[in-house]
Amino acid sequence: MALRLAELIAGRVPAEAFQLAIEYDPRPPFDSGSYAKASDAAKAYLAHRREQPRRP
Repeated sequence: MALRLAELIAGRVPAEAFQLAIEYDPRPPFDSGSYAKASDAAKAYLAHRREQPRRP
């Protein structure tokens, strides 16, 4: 349910990237729980987010 909420708030690609980041794959709403299955867009989004400095 949290991934669906993330999709509604941020969009599909960010939600897929979130799923990839936590490697959630038992019964996923998207098929991006591993790097082997994730879309290029989800991988790029996650890489970009990991490069950004964290806010205090």
